[in-house]
This record gives sequence, structure tokens and C-alpha cells, in this order.
Amino acid sequence: MVEIGYWASQEQYSMQQLIDFVKEAEKGGFESTLTSDHFHPWSHTNGHGNFTWIWISAAAERTKKMRFLTGVTSGVYRYNPGIIAQAFASLDVLYPGRIGLGVGSGEAMNEVPLGFDWPSADIRVEKTIEAIQIINKLWNRDEKNTRNSAASLSNDTSTDEDGFVTFVGKYFDIQNAKLYSPPSTNIPLYMAGSGSHAIKAAAKYTDGLITTTKPDNADQVFGIFDKAAKEVNKDANSLQKIAKPKVSYSEDYDEAFKACEFWRTTQIDDAFNTNISDPRILEQKAQKEVSDDEQKRSTIIVTSIEDLISPIEKYFRAGFTQIYVHSTSPDEIEFIRLFSKRVLPYFRDKA
Repeated sequence: MVEIGYWASQEQYSMQQLIDFVKEAEKGGFESTLTSDHFHPWSHTNGHGNFTWIWISAAAERTKKMRFLTGVTSGVYRYNPGIIAQAFASLDVLYPGRIGLGVGSGEAMNEVPLGFDWPSADIRVEKTIEAIQIINKLWNRDEKNTRNSAASLSNDTSTDEDGFVTFVGKYFDIQNAKLYSPPSTNIPLYMAGSGSHAIKAAAKYTDGLITTTKPDNADQVFGIFDKAAKEVNKDANSLQKIAKPKVSYSEDYDEAFKACEFWRTTQIDDAFNTNISDPRILEQKAQKEVSDDEQKRSTIIVTSIEDLISPIEKYFRAGFTQIYVHSTSPDEIEFIRLFSKRVLPYFRDKA
């Protein structure tokens, strides 16, 4: 079954604004929220640096049934995977069945400012795989999520009769660790990926893929993903394929386009792998290198809210199972209300 959720940008809005947005989204019929997990924002001007884990707890307390998923939490440096496992287990105890975890190999802007080096993408993906293995073990998830671990990375993993986990990997060591407050439910775990290494890892070790891939390129990405899932005897059709198309709505096209400016930095060549960690430099680079035409192509800009129906349908036809609408509209509350009234019902009726 396909699902449309809401995207909450921790880099672009204050924590209170985002709480207001998700409350309005839930009132309008959204059932899930995907939210970023950053230390630095993508842009310096009007940027925010909310601590996502704290915000999720506050937002879950102020909503009734809204589910929350990170898009994404990096287990490469600033977060130890054992602490990630503990934090999201505790969130699941407080809000059972409403918490999900998306992991990824991170961006320099969130790790380098805290004193870490920035290695190659392959190394970061390998570290992410080890982090996933540790989280799975500490959560005591079904063995099918971790059975291919030894084939991918050399490590020594064991769990004793009391549930204490030892993991000796290439990058992480966990010695006799146990979550004394384990998850209440089976927390969904997804991985972000755009390169083939990360896409394969998502298929083998998690419940699905989070990707910025657009519908026109989805066949190639999903071909890699499905093949990797079959290699470890997983049913590719049971795994989620998650997208977050960026949109901007206003009856005034120029206003809708102007509201996209915060995200110009994400259109820099190889933006997600750049070693630049200072949002001021990213912003200056984007101003020089990213044209307005490129900016317009990166975002679905509409002056009628119903004009979002067709682009979203393309994502579902391409094979995506979950769409989180990333709005950067001039008036976010107005966007949520109109989308809830005129777009969500269309897809709910089709489902």
C-alpha cells in the first residue's frame, strides 16, 4: 500500500514552527513524518540547528498518532551506534509503534565541525553497515536483518544468554553491551543511498531504501536494490522504497520560486559527498555554481495545489512505496491545509 507523509526540515525552521506544522499535518490526515537529523544546516542564511531526537519526543507528545522517522541519522562519527540504538529504543518505549530510524553515511557539515575527518564514501558506507549490525543486535531484531553481516565485513559478533552483545568490527567495538530499556515494538530501520554500495547495503541489512532518486532514474536504482535483496533471500516487494520530492506552492510563481532559495546548496555537484562543512561556504559556492534553471528543475514549483497530483503519481508508478512531501512553500501552514484537502484525499481514494 502506498503512503504519503510529511517532511519536517530541522535545518530550515525552528522547533516550535515544526511542531505547529506536524500538528496541522496530523489534523489534515497525514499519518507519518520524515525529519532530517543535522548538526549544521544546508544554508547559513536563516538556518536552524535543532537536535532532532529531542524534537521527535516533543512532537510525538503533542500529536496523537503521528509516526516519526529520521531521514537520516548518521552512525558514522558523532553518534555511536550503541547510543543511537538506546535513544530510539527509549523513544519507542514512550511512543510505541510511532518511531522509525533512517540511517545514512552522513555529510561533512554534520561531522567535520565536531573534529572528525571526512573519509571516502565507501568507508562511510562500511561504517554505516557496521552501525546497522550493532543496532540490530542491541534491538534483538529478527536474525534475517543481520545474517549476511559476516559475508560483508570481518567482525566477531556474539550475544550471550543474558542478551549482552559483543561486536568487534573494523570500525566499531561493542563490549558486553545491553539495552536495559529495549524497544517496545519492532522499530522500522531504513538506509539512505544514492551510490550502488549504499543501495545494496540498504537492501541487505534494512527494511528499505531512502533515496533522492527521481522517477526517471528509479528503474536503475531499484534494479540494483532488488537484486541485492534477492542475494540474501529477502523479498524485495516487502521492502520500502522511500522518496522525498521537494515542492513549493504559491499562487504567485515568483514567490514560490523565491522560497526555494534555502535549498540551492543541495544542487552543488556531488553535494552529499562534499568535504565542505561550513554552511557559509556552501551558500557562497551555490550562488556561483547553481543557476536558477537548475534550482527550478530540482523542485516541483506549482501555483495550483492540484498540480502536485501528477508528479506524485509518477513516483508511485516508478515503484516508490512511500512519499514524504518536502515543502519549502512561502506559507507552510497554507500548503499543509490545501494539500490535505485537495491532494491527500485523491491518493487515499485510489488506495
